[in-house]
Amino acid sequence: MVKRLFQFMSIGILLSLGGCFSARLLDTPYQEPIASQRDFVDEFDDASTLGNRWRRVSGWWGMTDSQLIQKLAWKSHLPGDFQMAYVNGLASGAYEAETRLNFLHPGEQAAGILLRFQDQNNFYMLRIRHYPRWQDNIDLVQYISGERREDLRRMDISIHTGQWYTLRAEDRGNEIVAFLDGNELFRYPTRDRAVGTVGLATKTGKVAFEHFAATLYEPDPEAPEVPTLRRKGEDEPPLSPHNARGITSLVPNPDDFRFDPDISEK
Repeated sequence: MVKRLFQFMSIGILLSLGGCFSARLLDTPYQEPIASQRDFVDEFDDASTLGNRWRRVSGWWGMTDSQLIQKLAWKSHLPGDFQMAYVNGLASGAYEAETRLNFLHPGEQAAGILLRFQDQNNFYMLRIRHYPRWQDNIDLVQYISGERREDLRRMDISIHTGQWYTLRAEDRGNEIVAFLDGNELFRYPTRDRAVGTVGLATKTGKVAFEHFAATLYEPDPEAPEVPTLRRKGEDEPPLSPHNARGITSLVPNPDDFRFDPDISEK
């Protein structure tokens, strides 16, 4: 009886905390601000950027010791169960973006850079996936209206917790190029128009970021044109629902703009 009572009390506490994890979903796609910028750098040493330049979509984020940390490994109801934050105030377009990240705890998890982020249902993500039971890898995925195109490009590579990695995505308008620690991994030719902003995302992991930079891509007029043709015999990856619920519903942003909920981490 005591054990059952304790279980009911535990469930009640979790449900009461659930309100602190409400996602700040976008009711309209990302729009370029009137006074927009083309460059953004954050070394995470000024907490005023949280809730100001950084806008939280979902997750429990905090800044400490010049690091941005996604604190708890909880699953959101967004596509891919991601926890997301995007940079507000940037011009809409193709960006070269870079971050340094560290998986702090063992376990299956992923983290990376959002590209062409329009809302919680439409974006690209270049991510590092640490899946010890299967195969660690770096891949590029795309969500369109909440449905996923996965493994647009992928490279299997060993990833370790407690180690810093520099992940870089160069969106050049007609292709996205992926780099890890300065080494090019793969390229993916894109057919859609480069619109939206950039950001960070994690999945079921406690991840630290110590640097983020983004610059609007400016094509070199002297550079040869990059072909956008796909490899011979390559088809467009099929769309698939991110989970059994299918497409995520858009809801208005809540009035609460707190970036880091005011409850103690357990």
